[in-house]
Amino acid sequence: MSWELLATILGSVSVIAGSVVFLGGAVGLLRFPDLYVRSSAIGAAAGLGLVFVIVGAFLLHPTWEAAPKVVVAAILQFASSAIGAMSIARSGFLSGAAPTSATRYSQLEFSSDQPDGSGDEAPRPGSSTGHDGLGEGG
Repeated sequence: MSWELLATILGSVSVIAGSVVFLGGAVGLLRFPDLYVRSSAIGAAAGLGLVFVIVGAFLLHPTWEAAPKVVVAAILQFASSAIGAMSIARSGFLSGAAPTSATRYSQLEFSSDQPDGSGDEAPRPGSSTGHDGLGEGG
């Protein structure tokens, strides 16, 4: 089996895998119950799916000039998609988007602006009890 045939097969499989990951993210965007799960799904799908497609395109048409660009693009995509998804979720939380009723714990709900954690903060949006929902007192 020649290198060209192997690269073509791997490149095609990688592009198809990236497309399937994008499709999974799109389905998750439509099916998941709230902003937080949706942003997590689409962030993961965007990061992984685009890297699969970029690597697949490189394997289909490999050049030495493109190799460092593919590496840099993959690293930047992984970093920016995760940061973007977390930023969207954090913005939704701060603007009052309520999580689904299945959400039982919010780490952000109990955070404080004060380093020792002694700040008395009002409960965040979507929280009716002010505690973690696990049965302990608030």
